[in-house]
Amino acid sequence: MKRLFRRRTIAALLAISAWCVFCRPLPLVGGAPDPTREAVVLIHGMKRTGRSMRKMARAMEAAGYNAVVCSYPSDRSVHATATNLFAALAQVINAAPRVHFVTHSLGGILVRDAFRDGGAPSNLGRVVMLGPPNGGSQHIDRFAGLPLFETLWGTPSSELGTGPDALPARLPPIDFPCGVIAGSRPGILGWMLPGENDGKVTVASAGAGNPSDVLVLPTGHTWMMRNDAVISNVIHFLQVGTFSP
Repeated sequence: MKRLFRRRTIAALLAISAWCVFCRPLPLVGGAPDPTREAVVLIHGMKRTGRSMRKMARAMEAAGYNAVVCSYPSDRSVHATATNLFAALAQVINAAPRVHFVTHSLGGILVRDAFRDGGAPSNLGRVVMLGPPNGGSQHIDRFAGLPLFETLWGTPSSELGTGPDALPARLPPIDFPCGVIAGSRPGILGWMLPGENDGKVTVASAGAGNPSDVLVLPTGHTWMMRNDAVISNVIHFLQVGTFSP
């Protein structure tokens, strides 16, 4: 029975992945350069688009920030994706008196890769990462060997395992103001992960890398960026540098 459930789980995962192939990425959208307001750059997760961050963007605008929603394809390595994305964002970043970043999942790893070796903007404010695989994901360890896995999930997926040679283990510790929100609602795939998790990333992995503050909320991985409690805590961290008690 357990073996049948695992097969169905893998089949469902591959079906979702196939659907994601047709979710074509958008160009960099929203939030023109604005020298009068602090900017918040919103970076989505793997095989998503900027559409997934629109509710967050509206909340940022309501809080007085200039929200910049970007979209990127998942067909290049993490480093190549981060390099291209931040080159496209340069004008917005340079124009802002202060720039913050709010990321979901892979988006947090893109920021860490871009900021390594002194690459953080001089006007950097704060960063909030939602469900980042800072310590990698055991799902990658388990599924990366399946046929078409990288084709369906994108090139960066194979880089996010938990081993010592995987990218998360090779990134330097976080040395900028960074809050992490981890989810504790495991969903359908959570039983495959050790300990508390959001269905794709464990709480321990999300909090790896030495972030400034970590908050655990009862939300799943896929839609945590649309959770009202998540959004309110993101705004609180951007404003004061810690999460609400």
